[in-house]
Amino acid sequence: MTEDLPDGTAPLEEELRLDGKPEPKSTADTASGVDDPDSSINRMESHATEVHVGNPGSTSEEFLNELMNIPEEQLIPWEECHLPSRGAYYDWPDGVVMVKAMGQSAEKILATQRLAQSGQSIDYLFRNCCKFPDGFDPADLLLGDRVFLLYFLRGITYGNIYEFMITCPNQDCGTTNSHKYDLNELAGTIVWADQSLGGEPFRVDLPYLSKTTNREVWVGVRFLRAVDANDMLAKRKVRKKIFARPGGVRSRANQQQQQQQQMQQLDETISENMEKIIVSVMGVSDPFQIRTFISRMHSQDTTTVREWLRLHTPGIDNTIVIDCPDCNNEFTTELPITESFFRPADPGGVRKSI
Repeated sequence: MTEDLPDGTAPLEEELRLDGKPEPKSTADTASGVDDPDSSINRMESHATEVHVGNPGSTSEEFLNELMNIPEEQLIPWEECHLPSRGAYYDWPDGVVMVKAMGQSAEKILATQRLAQSGQSIDYLFRNCCKFPDGFDPADLLLGDRVFLLYFLRGITYGNIYEFMITCPNQDCGTTNSHKYDLNELAGTIVWADQSLGGEPFRVDLPYLSKTTNREVWVGVRFLRAVDANDMLAKRKVRKKIFARPGGVRSRANQQQQQQQQMQQLDETISENMEKIIVSVMGVSDPFQIRTFISRMHSQDTTTVREWLRLHTPGIDNTIVIDCPDCNNEFTTELPITESFFRPADPGGVRKSI
């Protein structure tokens, strides 16, 4: 169950994930043909810094005065984060971003409803807690890098143990329990950028149209960025407002209409993804022709594009397997981003956990 943040802002999960996204990567995919860097990097743990302040006999006022004169970077140091893209699509030499744990200014950003409603709270959070090379705008991050960086920031701020509530999908059970997950396990699922693919756009051959026309038909595709997600999120919210109706008892006709509207929104979101992913058709980059071409694509060909992205998009696999302690049902879900995401784990534990 995904909950809103305590101040009522939109769920961060909605900012990061959109309908029509590529399917989750399996463990086999992450291990195939990818050289995994040193496993000691990207540890999502909170590291306390030892700072020597004052003398044992100093007064509280003397201690505070000396503490206030210590540079902030000594109290909250910068740490290296190696992005899954390795910086290959930003013209960076190594894909390393310096990240520091969240402070009060970062918490204020998360509490600003205006930023959350516009889908920009994460971008502002990154600007506050990350050092990007050459004034890089975090809105230009690949979605896979963005998701990983958010988990990394959470881990070094509150620790690697993430505790969340989730409801069992078994209709005969439906209980909600607390579960724990070690964020360090995400580092083992990273799909690192395959630089042998070259730069964007990448050529993807379309099997159905190629067979039908007896000619090689291909498209040029690119990876989605954070700015694309923000744009699609903004459009989705506009559609929600348009389709919103006053409360009251829903008739069967209204329910059917709502279902049709939801299907229409899903179709539109998938099309938006394709229009942002496909940047050329056989070398032709005219937006109108691309849009018309996408609207006529066969499902085999759109599936081919999605599968290519699933295999090659740098990022992490945040799918997890959970055992319900009440009914022993085992189910797979994406690691949820709930209101507890930006909170430290409860050392005392709660009623039930895994």
